[in-house]
Amino acid sequence: MTDMTRPTRPDLSCDDVREIAASFVLGALDADEAEAVRAHLASCADPHAEMAELGSVLSVLAEAVPVVEPPAELKGRILAAAAADLEARRSVAAPASPEPEAPAPATPVSPPVAGAVPFPTAAERQQRAAARAGTATWLLRIAAVLAIALLGGWNLLLQNQLNAARTYEQSVAAVMDVAGQPGSLTAILTGEGADAPAGLAAVASDGTVRIAMQDLPATTANQVYEAWVIGGDGVPKPLGSFKVGASGIAYFEGGGLPTQEGIVLALTLEPGPGATAPSSTPVSVGKAVAAG
Repeated sequence: MTDMTRPTRPDLSCDDVREIAASFVLGALDADEAEAVRAHLASCADPHAEMAELGSVLSVLAEAVPVVEPPAELKGRILAAAAADLEARRSVAAPASPEPEAPAPATPVSPPVAGAVPFPTAAERQQRAAARAGTATWLLRIAAVLAIALLGGWNLLLQNQLNAARTYEQSVAAVMDVAGQPGSLTAILTGEGADAPAGLAAVASDGTVRIAMQDLPATTANQVYEAWVIGGDGVPKPLGSFKVGASGIAYFEGGGLPTQEGIVLALTLEPGPGATAPSSTPVSVGKAVAAG
């Protein structure tokens, strides 16, 4: 005997299951509908490959999309777009006042069985499917906005890295131009540690110097990097200062250097411009030797 206290389930067709496959995989069906889908899958000869395909897409997306903090204004943009779309739908869907019709004859209604939970009718299932479709549409719109934001941020990151690489390449080329001149000196500037600032320098025969650096921590407030030359007397002589942005790339030109082989070039981080003596340990140092 059938237990009337349990909810009844319809026999879903293969087309019915395919139509709501995405909602089933996403866990968007109610308990009765999900159970009906499981019952169909358990007894159907069709393997319903679409279930496995949809499930595999979800796992790939979960692994492929990095966790990125969305911009603060994204929530406001999404809510504003949702409100505008909802208002537009209401204005279009609002029906005109219908003409009064004669009351339809009453249809006998069977009294409900105590404890029974009827499964939604076909019309109710269509309404729920339409509601889920609307929800899915909004989820897709939100996902699209997030994807655009993520791709835009990734593109900006790559562009910044490319620009930094080009800037450093151009700086090194300028240094090498001097290094190729007769009578020039060259120096490789390095610091302590694997991630320490490093770069190249060249001193021309007329005492001018060009320095190309990378991996320098960005300066803040009034901070500057000061370039120094240390000659045979061992006294650091300031050559000039410069600031560094987030890229860590820097290029410096100065003059008035001695041109003897063995002079030392150094960079220090100073609290402000105008230093006459180093106030801290050099972040990068190199000894100039004859080019070639």
